Amino acid sequence: MKEDHIMVAGSRGPNYQLILQGMRKKPLAVELAGALDKITILFKPLGLNHFIQKPFSEVARESSQAFTEWNELEGFEEFIASFYATDDNNTRIIILENFLLGIFAPVKNYSAFSKAVHQLADFEEEKSINDITEGLGMNGRTFDRHFKSLMGITPAGFRKIARFRHSLNNKVLNERFTSLTALGYESNFYDQAYFINVYKEITGLNPGTFFKKISAHSEAGLYFQYY
Repeated sequence: MKEDHIMVAGSRGPNYQLILQGMRKKPLAVELAGALDKITILFKPLGLNHFIQKPFSEVARESSQAFTEWNELEGFEEFIASFYATDDNNTRIIILENFLLGIFAPVKNYSAFSKAVHQLADFEEEKSINDITEGLGMNGRTFDRHFKSLMGITPAGFRKIARFRHSLNNKVLNERFTSLTALGYESNFYDQAYFINVYKEITGLNPGTFFKKISAHSEAGLYFQYY
């Protein structure tokens, strides 16, 4: 497992491994080998904080890493064994939900930061980060510190990724965006040079090349480039 590459291979015996992918700023190359029995839990922003006892930023110190926060919890070994003891997905969902409900805990100031996340990703009525902060009744330093603690990324960093995702979804899911210039402006990339630079920073490619190479699984909001 590396920052930009992960390889997962099947094994003959039970070998359970939990892997955490945080807020990624670069593409992840994934190599799969052998027979795998794999499930992915996609948490919304802030979501995982309900199920861990430390701040997210302390748990997700790397963009890709082994996740061990549940290993010492009472009942975890029984949960993971029973989960993989059945092949029935409906039964697995029940087992997983029961486990998560059993460790659920409220997040302090969740409502305020959930609102901030929504506003940072709203490009129809885009507000400045300063306006969002003032609307929550916080000063800038306090907001930045708590946001990064809960999200593992600064508000400005999150907005950059949200802007990229907004333009990406528009291009793939909205056929009217045939022009990359119009696509950039729709997501409030007011400067085309900035639009291109963000795509190069996040994908390693300019927008035109990137869109020719990816395949979309739009029902899951996932985008892949196959090798």
